[in-house]
Amino acid sequence: MSVSLALIDPDDVVSLTIGNWADVLPATVTLGTVTHTVPAPLTKVSESTDTGAATSTVRVSGALHGGLYLIEAQSTLSNGEVVNRQFPVRCFNG
Repeated sequence: MSVSLALIDPDDVVSLTIGNWADVLPATVTLGTVTHTVPAPLTKVSESTDTGAATSTVRVSGALHGGLYLIEAQSTLSNGEVVNRQFPVRCFNG
């Protein structure tokens, strides 16, 4: 799994996709619904899971210039395993 830093603007209402959950899926196991947790002052506007593509998306707003946020994502796989991911988001108004 590679983690990259997403850059967003303070005025953005943006969808961030966590791709390639497939790298943690054993054969015949599928991705379950993913729940995203966002730290304040970010607000989770919506979230979705595409089990076929093994991706999840969270739409956020409310970032402050200079802020570094760690968004957490948790999925229970079809075999009962729980997998957690974290990804960083930096707010920068250039």
